[in-house]
Amino acid sequence: MSTKRRRGHDRKRRHDGADSHTRRRRRRTKTPAVPPPRPSPRVFCHICVQNHWTVECPRLRAHPEDHPLMDRKRGCWKCAQRGHTAEQCPMRKFLCRECGGVHDTKECAFDYVGKEWHEFFDPVTRHLFYTNAEDTEAQWLAPTHELDVVLWLCPHCQVMIPSKYQECVQCHRVRPQSAPTDDDESSSSSASDSSSGLGSDRDNGAVNRDSSSDYETFD
Repeated sequence: MSTKRRRGHDRKRRHDGADSHTRRRRRRTKTPAVPPPRPSPRVFCHICVQNHWTVECPRLRAHPEDHPLMDRKRGCWKCAQRGHTAEQCPMRKFLCRECGGVHDTKECAFDYVGKEWHEFFDPVTRHLFYTNAEDTEAQWLAPTHELDVVLWLCPHCQVMIPSKYQECVQCHRVRPQSAPTDDDESSSSSASDSSSGLGSDRDNGAVNRDSSSDYETFD
């Protein structure tokens, strides 16, 4: 009886030990870490400025002693620094859309040309002028001096061409003429009248000379 009791006691103790070992293993196992998402093409590493997260940088994995402030295992997967989550990461490195530098576009220190284009018409010279501004509205004053180069717009190619060319340099279409106004019609009519008057005087003079010559030959 004592032997059977001892065997049962040993079997129970082994079973309890297995349960405690299982509980210890369960305590030690942790939930697998969620891998960081794939970085967008506009995200750059803080070490080598390549398109990957800082914790995945080959330099950090090969020589972690060169970057003591960064932790590849427990650090933020954006900057590899401890003390905050990836959502609260204050360090960012993006490619600037304006100058191409590795910083946020809002923090760009370089001035850039506005992308809002405005068109203005000068009634005196009857030319179109274009200007760009950062605002959606812009003010423009017609120039008081004569411009060195006057451009005209090809309606087919939408290209500005110097006035010395009478056809488009791309589609070779002839430069379109502006519709005549009342002032142009009056000036053209006066010019035609003056030219017709000169022509009639010339004709009369020619007739008189011919008649005089006829009289001379007749005598």
